[in-house]
Amino acid sequence: MGGQRLVLCPICIFQFGIGVNMASPPLISVIIPSYNHAKFLPYSIASIAQQHCMEMEVEVIVVDDGSTDNTAEVVADLKTRVHYIHQKNMGLSEARNTGLRAARGEFIAFLDADDLFAEGVLASHLRVFEAQPCLDISICRCMNLEEEANDRLLTLWSLVNSHWDVHACYANLAPVHSYLIRASFARRVGFFDQNLKSCEDQDYWLRGYGLGAKVGINANGLVLYRKHGGGMTENRSRMYHHDSLMHEKVDRMLAELPEFPLQAKCAGWLAHAAGCLVSAGYLCELDPERSLVMQDFFTKAVLAAAPLFSHSVPRNDTGNLRYIQDYYGGRCLRLAKWSGLQLTPAAAKAVMVLNRMFPRMADLSSDALNARLQSTYARFCVIGLPPQVSTG
Repeated sequence: MGGQRLVLCPICIFQFGIGVNMASPPLISVIIPSYNHAKFLPYSIASIAQQHCMEMEVEVIVVDDGSTDNTAEVVADLKTRVHYIHQKNMGLSEARNTGLRAARGEFIAFLDADDLFAEGVLASHLRVFEAQPCLDISICRCMNLEEEANDRLLTLWSLVNSHWDVHACYANLAPVHSYLIRASFARRVGFFDQNLKSCEDQDYWLRGYGLGAKVGINANGLVLYRKHGGGMTENRSRMYHHDSLMHEKVDRMLAELPEFPLQAKCAGWLAHAAGCLVSAGYLCELDPERSLVMQDFFTKAVLAAAPLFSHSVPRNDTGNLRYIQDYYGGRCLRLAKWSGLQLTPAAAKAVMVLNRMFPRMADLSSDALNARLQSTYARFCVIGLPPQVSTG
């Protein structure tokens, strides 16, 4: 994720006007799960309402997950037409599932109650689908809105431009509202896992990639991710535990699905290995026993990647895959030096295997390796800024 200070261009982020040339207006269902977020709902719903135009229709589905605040009254007072569903508190995953069951659209988007769509994002997604009719998913840029001492700091997320199935083996690289998915493909993926209390969106998209999802990149779209106290990601211990559970799922998918990631099995194992080390590092103090489990998965992943390394990049690849392999191999080498992380003997031997696979990076100092990784990562990310953003 980039760290530059950015500002929205001097236009209302909710002004809207497009010219999508489609035979008939598609319906987009936007699902908003909400639990005690009444104060944010008028803004999130307004950001959807302003997306309407002649070339598309939008239905807003608010799933009130047993809120104890005045969510129902706030929705009733809004001028925007909203399909409001109240249910007992069952968690974020089941709230999204309720929305999926109610959705009528050809396309589906998810928007958490405290987040926002920026100008024209749904239209820009539709343009991506129009240009590439075979796509199942379109993914756009995201910007953090961080409120600190009355200042609003804006930070733009990076957006990888290919091989999302590989990157998903490492981590969730975009928030849930960066995606627009065909409803027909969403039905193939199924529902969000109710047993996951964090990382449930990563699991959802990962299952989609396992089904061979075709992904398009929407460099012109932007969503806004509001960072404030009380969000689900604030519970770090739970998040890291569920992240480790996700890597167990990744391991099973890599082992059981021969075509996942597509033509990139070695890169997938290396990305998974790096993700396991991240989990091990965060858990080494919070849950030492679980940290050791993640080191075991890291070891397994490296040993699975090693025999595939020399012949894993197809000749017709654009070139990104070679850089992606190098990046995650280098990430593993860097993460293995995590302060406080005591490698098991087996994990230390796996690092030696990586040293033989990536000898040039193994010989670099920590600073030089960091610079190399930053440069490599930039090669497979979308360059420039979305049109809604300036550096002023």
